[in-house]
Amino acid sequence: MGIPFVRMMATVGTLTCMLTMAGCARSSVAASISGAESISGAELFEACVPCHGAAGEGSTVVGAPAIAGLPAWYVSAQLERFQKGIRGQHADDIEGLKMQAMSRQLRSETETRAVARHVASLPHVTNTAAIGGGDAAAGRRAYLLCASCHGVTGNGFEAGNVPPLAGMDDWYVAAQIRKFKDGVRGRMPGDAFGPVMRAVAAPLSAKDVNQVAAYVHALSR
Repeated sequence: MGIPFVRMMATVGTLTCMLTMAGCARSSVAASISGAESISGAELFEACVPCHGAAGEGSTVVGAPAIAGLPAWYVSAQLERFQKGIRGQHADDIEGLKMQAMSRQLRSETETRAVARHVASLPHVTNTAAIGGGDAAAGRRAYLLCASCHGVTGNGFEAGNVPPLAGMDDWYVAAQIRKFKDGVRGRMPGDAFGPVMRAVAAPLSAKDVNQVAAYVHALSR
């Protein structure tokens, strides 16, 4: 049995499980607020809890990053990118495929913004570093490539739609850089920033990637 087939079946199985949980969560929410005009962000977030956790702390087991306290504008933008297929389309982007399916459970822009506001309201979480041997000091030098957009402090800026990086899970940052390097992210039509990220990630060695991730994780938000 070929690897692509195994990967496909694993993805289908995972998505089926995730969508079942999302459907159950949504049905439960709908039943509990029967007659209400809208569903709150906190209620919509119940479908995110199995992966991202009730506090938005994330989980390395399922490849879900900590999202608590991320700016609402950034969360909304990423959900919309998943919904439109700009992100999470590549067959090797297992986590992205799951997020694309989950994001499409949101039925309107109002719901997308509501859940984004709830995520932003959660107290920020900084998890323990997961990459062994990451050298934050060395990562500072490599991060200079990133600072021109994400800022010296790694806090990004809304006007340029540049996401904050400070304090993000090191394993997640490293994984996303590798996806840009390998063409798993940043190649879809309509992804204005993808080519930029791919160009920045291209010269980074495997060691550089881990060091940048360690440095970003050590930055305070």
